[in-house]
Amino acid sequence: MVENEVDLPNGGAKAIEYLDMLAKLGVGNAHPGGFGETMEQLRKYPINQGQRVLEVGCGTGRTACFLAEQGIEVTAIDIRPDMIAKAKIRAEKSNVQVQFLEGDACQLPFDDNSFDVVMVESVTNFAEARKAMSEYYRVLKPGGKLYDREVIKTKEMKPEIHGALSGFYGVTKLYSMEEWRELMESSQFTRVEFSGAHPFPRTMFEDKVQHPDPVHLSDRQSFLDPQIWQITAQYDELVDKYHRYLGYTLMIGSK
Repeated sequence: MVENEVDLPNGGAKAIEYLDMLAKLGVGNAHPGGFGETMEQLRKYPINQGQRVLEVGCGTGRTACFLAEQGIEVTAIDIRPDMIAKAKIRAEKSNVQVQFLEGDACQLPFDDNSFDVVMVESVTNFAEARKAMSEYYRVLKPGGKLYDREVIKTKEMKPEIHGALSGFYGVTKLYSMEEWRELMESSQFTRVEFSGAHPFPRTMFEDKVQHPDPVHLSDRQSFLDPQIWQITAQYDELVDKYHRYLGYTLMIGSK
């Protein structure tokens, strides 16, 4: 991701990016709803042993390792080598086998028709979304399923609000549910459905109490880094001010 500086509500400039902060803290599931939503998804839409699963944007590998613990064959990629390194540590500590690879959602390093399931958790919005969707479709087998949990824009916002939110996250655009549907259908996905518009979390780490991560993967001294806590404070300020414009949803599509 390209480094940039963004004017934030408190007038400060972002010295490190939001994704940098997540990497340094080793956050296991930073997507809206956290690991609790991942568990709920897998209860409602179970993945069976024998199916090949690709997780795109695996971060520190919490979801990938959980699936592997259920006996599922998992390949997982992330564009950040620091995340892949932590994911491999998690797999070793969890005593599971996952193929972790460095890779780009917009240029997946796999053959066509390779996977039964593609899982994505708040990644597509950080990539070039249309290219990523086309890549998910390409690597799925006929009849395969995409499960993609993403932030959605729930109401129209002024350009300055969109700029503040997209600038903080480092994305070019925030999509409404209708815009996500168009992206999926233009990438040839069929039977597209959504779990609904869920309220956006008011704090960054609200899921950690109910679903604490058993594997601690933060960088040494990261909790003492003032830049990290500046980012979390900016997040809280931004979400408190603009949360009514945001939600999240699970998007499901078939090949």
